[in-house]
Amino acid sequence: MSAFQLTELGGPWSRRLDPRRRGFDLARPDEIARDLSEADRERGRWVWTQSAVSELASAAAFAEIASALVAAGAPIDLVAAAGEFVADEVVHAEVSGSLAMAFGGAVPLDVDLERLVRPPASVEPLMRAAELLVRTSCIGEALTLPLLKTAARASDHPALAEILANIARDEGPHAELGWWFLDWADDQLDDAARARLSAVATHAVSSFAPLFATTCAGSARGVGMLDCATYDAAFARALSERVAAPLAERGIALALTPCEP
Repeated sequence: MSAFQLTELGGPWSRRLDPRRRGFDLARPDEIARDLSEADRERGRWVWTQSAVSELASAAAFAEIASALVAAGAPIDLVAAAGEFVADEVVHAEVSGSLAMAFGGAVPLDVDLERLVRPPASVEPLMRAAELLVRTSCIGEALTLPLLKTAARASDHPALAEILANIARDEGPHAELGWWFLDWADDQLDDAARARLSAVATHAVSSFAPLFATTCAGSARGVGMLDCATYDAAFARALSERVAAPLAERGIALALTPCEP
């Protein structure tokens, strides 16, 4: 475990990220934080520090996915997309870190950088890629996208709404990658493989749901949080329409109990 921080060398390496920074004005977080209450600033510090960690974890996940796709003999354009998404997520981590600093400084967190990605249990290359993509794209990114869009629409601050909308812009293709992979691999997945992916998907939803739920509050739209009633409705709709339904269309069933989301 080590204290979480984001560092940058600069120079030509930083400039490689510039095309993906378009739409993200890193000077604007100070504008967003200027008129917030102390309580909202504290919420913002926590939310956006956590977001920076989450986005870096997504970058690590897509790096793992790119390697898994190569090993599985997947189409090279899917491999390239996964590689590009690493850079998207790194920029999202940078933006999240800038917001956390604007709200008063990042919250101290100990993060195990070697365990940001849950490793797939399967041994066979195709299933390793499938597990990673179901968890990351078909669950994590598919749930994140509508929640970001909802938070952007609900935000009290135009600059924050713009940042949220631009992150959501990137997340759409991140979610789509999983569905494209499953459709490509369809004739290679037997009943046992689909049952395994059903278990992976069910566990992923159960793991992600409490993490997502910490981004709601009584009233903190100025820092990108939804009120909990709005969050609950958006999450339930996203889970049904963007996760459960497309998984079911591909023979992968969620097995959530009535007390789960």
